[in-house]
Amino acid sequence: MKVWGSWKLLSEREEEMLHETTLRILSEIGVKVESDEVLARLADFGAQVDRTNQVAFFPQKFVEDFLASSERFDWDSAEPYVGGSASIYFGYYLDPETDEFCPMTVANMLRYFKVARHIGLSFGSAYVFHIDEIPHEALVPFFHYFALKFTGRSSASVNNVRWAPIVLEMAEEFAAEKNVPVQQVISPVHIHLVSPLRFSAEEAKIFLFFAERGLRIGVGTMSVLGSNAPVTIAGALAQHLAQNIFVNILYRAYFGEKRLNFGSAISPLDMKTLMQSYGRPEKELCNVAMAQMARRYGAHFFPHTGHSDAKKPGPEAGFEKALNSIPSLIACGRVGISCGLLSVDEVYSPVQLVIDREIIDALNRFVRGFDVNEATLAFETIRDVGHGGVFTGTEHTATHWRRELWTPKVFAREMFSAWREKGAKNEVDLAQEICIEALKGDPLPVHISEQLERKLLAIIKKSTGAAIKPVEPL
Repeated sequence: MKVWGSWKLLSEREEEMLHETTLRILSEIGVKVESDEVLARLADFGAQVDRTNQVAFFPQKFVEDFLASSERFDWDSAEPYVGGSASIYFGYYLDPETDEFCPMTVANMLRYFKVARHIGLSFGSAYVFHIDEIPHEALVPFFHYFALKFTGRSSASVNNVRWAPIVLEMAEEFAAEKNVPVQQVISPVHIHLVSPLRFSAEEAKIFLFFAERGLRIGVGTMSVLGSNAPVTIAGALAQHLAQNIFVNILYRAYFGEKRLNFGSAISPLDMKTLMQSYGRPEKELCNVAMAQMARRYGAHFFPHTGHSDAKKPGPEAGFEKALNSIPSLIACGRVGISCGLLSVDEVYSPVQLVIDREIIDALNRFVRGFDVNEATLAFETIRDVGHGGVFTGTEHTATHWRRELWTPKVFAREMFSAWREKGAKNEVDLAQEICIEALKGDPLPVHISEQLERKLLAIIKKSTGAAIKPVEPL
């Protein structure tokens, strides 16, 4: 049984208009590519290049042929996915014991990941940001060292091409010790097209450094309604689609990739405060519409879901995370909760990690659906219980309840009087208890030997002059 499907927001006419506008953007406006090397490769691949203004144009027939020649993702046979992970960007650690917003430190990063591991979530650093105890000149290589030690992958950004060879050297040392491909280690490294329809010089240099060595890194696109994208959802979708198609052209030109991969990271700008908002309904409208267009093109698609603008765990956070997850799940069967993350990538709450894990478990139960067969139809049990009977004590209930019924860990599971007798604790209280227990547990495991750690720290010292002490797991 499938409980998700192809929920469509756009009529056939609207879908076609969006497609046509996307083609016009690529053919008439094009993408500014601030790299002569990338422009040359795109020209060889079939783009029309204005080298003077550094713009690549993609004629309509070229794009349509490109889309038609792509390997189609089998949406009809795709299994649903509900997951989540704990990532850290720049922001504050919301201490589960004191309920205070604390600066992000190395110790707080370890505490956050320790709770994530305790409840079965994957985790990793994502963007490089300032930490007081780490010299500024060593931040980028430090984050990659930290990620390699505690996650086994180089899961951090590269914000300047000067760091690319250092990050690669560290990844190569790790790959050699683990006897795994360097691509496996380096694949989480990523850059973003932040300015609309522009592949900037620095982003291009970073991409080229790895591409020239046969290594593929992530190239993301993020759009904000009314900021770097039109305020109208239709216009933002057309621009975002054009950027998605451009990235896929880039990957095929350099790596020969035939599968299309689309993403949706579109959010609105609050016109009063100028805050980029992650918990608004417009964000999920964009996700669902992008899922529809991905189906049209036969592209694999993953939406940007599970976020909130709330500053602390509570009703706002729960509603917003559900609001920008469940419609995507129904539309495309894919959801990834940004666990623990609040206030638009600013607040990292271990308590919210636990609550988000509960949301993931509940949604996984939802997508699993239910079986319809002789055993589950329970005709004989209904007959045996008869009129006015009770099913609680039957063998049928004992046999099936564990698979059929989801059991929460922090959401309410008793009536009011029993709940009050047990201390009247809500989900935040119970999640806090789980966090405190997790922080008392075993230290985080590490993925590198002491010898490799010395090599990685020596690379940092050689490249930056900064002597970084080994990070000990808490």
